[in-house]
Amino acid sequence: MKVGSRCGYCLLHRGYKMINLSTQDEEVRREAMTELLHLMGEQYNPEAVPSVIGADRGRVIARVTGCKDPYKQLKKEANQQALALLPGLKKLVVDIPPEDRLRLACLISCLGNVVDYDVPGNNSDIEDAMKFLDQRLYVDDTDKLKALIKPGTRLLFFTDNAGEIAFDTLVVEELKALGCHVTVAVKGGPGLNDALMEDAETVGMTEVADEVITTGTDAIGVRLDESPDWFLERYYSADIIVAKGMANWETLTETPAPCPLMYLFRTKCEPVARAVGAPEHENIGYLVEKGWKL
Repeated sequence: MKVGSRCGYCLLHRGYKMINLSTQDEEVRREAMTELLHLMGEQYNPEAVPSVIGADRGRVIARVTGCKDPYKQLKKEANQQALALLPGLKKLVVDIPPEDRLRLACLISCLGNVVDYDVPGNNSDIEDAMKFLDQRLYVDDTDKLKALIKPGTRLLFFTDNAGEIAFDTLVVEELKALGCHVTVAVKGGPGLNDALMEDAETVGMTEVADEVITTGTDAIGVRLDESPDWFLERYYSADIIVAKGMANWETLTETPAPCPLMYLFRTKCEPVARAVGAPEHENIGYLVEKGWKL
């Protein structure tokens, strides 16, 4: 997905917030903002992908400020908040007919996708999000996804943020119940508030999934140009991919899908909503066929 006009504002706004989290030194903050503005001037153009600029933004800020993970404490708090809610949400899923469980698990996972700090106009409070459980998936391809699953289907699940990864366990459990062998991929290093291996361990994803790996890079979304060969082998050998979050939509839609691919996220901004053809603040479960790209 290419940048929209609002992406420029969002990238700078979030960069400013990240700089303030990273250091209290005003001189260092000014230096980091100067470098960020240079980066935007060089990279922001009609062919740019927002998450690619976002990843480079984070690397610039980390280099100048010396803080590699400005959201570290917020991620820990989000995990604990999500874990407190998880038992009640899991009961909602198991108490309904089996044929409806994947859909509800995906809805909960999408609502959890609000855990995205410093995005203008987005309320990142998990408890507020769960007040909308009476909503639906605006795009609902869950039945199409289930129709593709056979015993032993190799499914690769890309996570997004810390906190919401706890709710992703509900989706993974349902996919396994349908017969999938589920490999979950978290980020290989800090990038925004994206989930790392330590977050997967904290919320129990390492116990739920058949396997948890990393993407091998700290890139936001999935950057095939930065991915190690062992990760690319997993990516191209998957039977089905489920990609959680807007950054995975922004990056993966740039290349043909290697297999049927389900995008699972909440439309938290106008450019992404426009690209997927939905209003803002809606829940998306969008399945595309092999070879599809935006």
